[in-house]
Amino acid sequence: MCTDRLIVLKFGGSVLQDESTLPLAVSEIYRWHRQGYSVLAVLSALAGRTDELLREGQQICADAAPESIAALAAIGELQSAAKLGLQLDRAGLPACVLTPQAIRLLAMGHPLDATPHSFDIDRTRRALSKHDVVVVPGYVAESIEGRTVLLGRGGSDLTALFLAYSLRARECRLIKDVDGLYDQDPAKPGAKPRRYVKATWEDALATDGTIVQPKAVEFARTHEFEFCLGRFNGNCPTHIGAKPTSFGMPETPRRLRVALLGFGTVGGGVYELLLRMPDLFEVSHIAVRDPFKRREPLVPQHLVTTDAANAAVGGVDIVVETMGGLQPALSAVQAAINAGTHVVTANKALIARMGPSLRERARLADRALRYSAAVGGNMPLLERLTSDEHGTVRSIRTVINGSTNYILERVIAGDTFEHAVAKAQELGFAEKDPSRDLSGLDAADKLSIIAQQLGYNSIQPEAIPRDSLTEESVRAALGNAPSGHRVRHVASFDLAGDVPHTSVRTAALSSDDALFDVPGERNAAAEEYVDGHQEVIRGRGAGRWPTAEAVVADLLDIALMERNAGVHLASTPAGRSAGENSDAA
Repeated sequence: MCTDRLIVLKFGGSVLQDESTLPLAVSEIYRWHRQGYSVLAVLSALAGRTDELLREGQQICADAAPESIAALAAIGELQSAAKLGLQLDRAGLPACVLTPQAIRLLAMGHPLDATPHSFDIDRTRRALSKHDVVVVPGYVAESIEGRTVLLGRGGSDLTALFLAYSLRARECRLIKDVDGLYDQDPAKPGAKPRRYVKATWEDALATDGTIVQPKAVEFARTHEFEFCLGRFNGNCPTHIGAKPTSFGMPETPRRLRVALLGFGTVGGGVYELLLRMPDLFEVSHIAVRDPFKRREPLVPQHLVTTDAANAAVGGVDIVVETMGGLQPALSAVQAAINAGTHVVTANKALIARMGPSLRERARLADRALRYSAAVGGNMPLLERLTSDEHGTVRSIRTVINGSTNYILERVIAGDTFEHAVAKAQELGFAEKDPSRDLSGLDAADKLSIIAQQLGYNSIQPEAIPRDSLTEESVRAALGNAPSGHRVRHVASFDLAGDVPHTSVRTAALSSDDALFDVPGERNAAAEEYVDGHQEVIRGRGAGRWPTAEAVVADLLDIALMERNAGVHLASTPAGRSAGENSDAA
């Protein structure tokens, strides 16, 4: 883990109102993860939970020992951190939850208002190196005697700042329900408050303490540590530190109208996530094949239409296409771009075959075309390929089809090939017709998109050499694999000279191979750059939530850039990779 690429995000109860809002934290974490950051997330209890626990303690014993009160109140943060860990796992992000005891976060002072003293930095760094995302409960620490102590009300702010300072994180951002720090409460009547663009630590201490814990600000001032305070998916947080005070306009997001084309596995997940972001998005059209089919989640009937092309030009800001296949998806996407609408798609077959022409159409129309949900589930491969950090890519080897990897894992575990395929279909990892997955054509589509991302637009999926998976071929591969090896379906891009070589092959990998340990429907990619740098990226490659998270990340990216006056929206995939399911309903 490179601390130069570490961000500490703190989520408070003002943002996490209840369990239904935890996916917002997932989306914010993923936003930074796909930019190449390691993320340490610090969690407060859900709104009102700490007060509820303190009342319970009072009812049991009005004059209880403060250590006992601390042990009870700590449950709120421990619960929210654990539940966020589950949400991250559902979304396919490689994360782990570490308790204050696990990282030996020691604090000194009164059990209900202690001050952090030290923690196991090496263990925390190892966890970040392995998992990319680490979740830690805020507010809670332990005494030298091993008893639970608290860091004072609002102490999660202090947890975040203390960890960020000690780990030398690039940034510490406190995520609140406001877009920054104001010189007075913007919710109160009276004179219009001023929003800080830059605030000194003294400015922050002069506020009423309801937005950021004064004790945390004092820590930052003492250690000359600068931090940010802003909102979910914000791009203009208040910077709090030593710089002179300055004020600016509020960051007011515009609500964007979204048309969903397709409402199957992925489309339904996108819809459910967007419902949790009413300030940012309004779903105005849902195009499906069968308007009377029962769907989960339930949708208002007035949103449903069978005319995808009309929905794509129906006065919306963004069209999300998850139908799959070339038609009618191509016509709808072309119509949307021509009508001046941004497009987000999870359609790998479409981008593999029509990507160059669609990107040019979007460029001429000055519209955004995003397709990070077209390669590798929630594995942010496309973003890493466009990064200039390490220069030119020399080669990529990847397990890029979650369906086939899941099937191979089940067969390796003793299942029959036929039953493994059926199970993958049942779980939503594979289509009713799994032939594109099993033939390697789905992986070839993704290789073609990877090649496009690297500037090679002429590689057609059908021309890529492929090994098909059948009962016979899988059994033969397993039988021929040396002891201790695992069989994987590996898609490769190798730039030998100026000519790229691509293939999708069944291969037996040794235990020291980066693609050896890729369980279930997960994906992984091993990249090598001409400067010698090597990187391994992991994520879930199939299923509703990983793919929906990738689609929504593209939507949030567009919403973010829409707020930036004068920012040109380039027609490149600002997103990451997508799952295996086409999504016409």
